[in-house]
Amino acid sequence: MEVYSANIRELCKRLLILTARSLGLRHDAFGDMFGEAVQAARMNYYPPCSRPDLVLGLSPHSDGSALTVLQQDAESVGLQILKDGTWVSVQPIPNALVINIGDTLEVLTNGRYKSVEHRVVTNRDRSRLSVVTIYAPSYEVELGPMPELVSKHEPPVYKKYTHGEYNRHYITNKLQGKKTLEFAKIHTSC
Repeated sequence: MEVYSANIRELCKRLLILTARSLGLRHDAFGDMFGEAVQAARMNYYPPCSRPDLVLGLSPHSDGSALTVLQQDAESVGLQILKDGTWVSVQPIPNALVINIGDTLEVLTNGRYKSVEHRVVTNRDRSRLSVVTIYAPSYEVELGPMPELVSKHEPPVYKKYTHGEYNRHYITNKLQGKKTLEFAKIHTSC
C-alpha cells in the first residue's frame, strides 16, 4: 500500500501539471499552492445484494478532493456518473484507473473544470472491491478561484475559504449530489 500510495501521489502531481498547462497556467501552479498535500486511501467492499433496486452502495455525491483516483474491480460494474441528467455506468477496464475531478479543482479553476457527481450501485450476483485515493491541498491552504482565471468577463463563482473549512463542512453533511459545493459558491442577488 505504501508503494501504491507513493505512485498515486506522483500520478496526481503529474495530472495537476497537465491541468495547469491546459488552463495556460504555470506548470507548477497547483503544486506550489497545495503545500503538503492531503492523501488518503480507502478500500470499499460491496457484497452481493439481493435487492439492488432498493440499495445503493454509496449515495450520489461529488468528492471534496482535487482529484480522486479509483482502482475498480474489473469483474463488477458499480460506479455510475451523472451525465446530462442520466446515470451512466462506468465499465471497468482491467488495470486502468478512473480519475474523478473533485470540488476543490472546480473551485480553483472557477468552474472551468467541473467535479463529477457519481454514485455506487450494488449488484445482485457479484461482490465488488474498489480502492479509492483522494488527493487534496493541505488543510491550511486558502482556496478560491485562481486569480489568473478571474476577469471582468469571468468574475469569481466561488468564495475564499481554507481546505480545512471545506473538509469540515463536507464530512458533517449528507451526501446529496453536488449540494456540498454550495458552501463555496458566491450567491449574488439581482
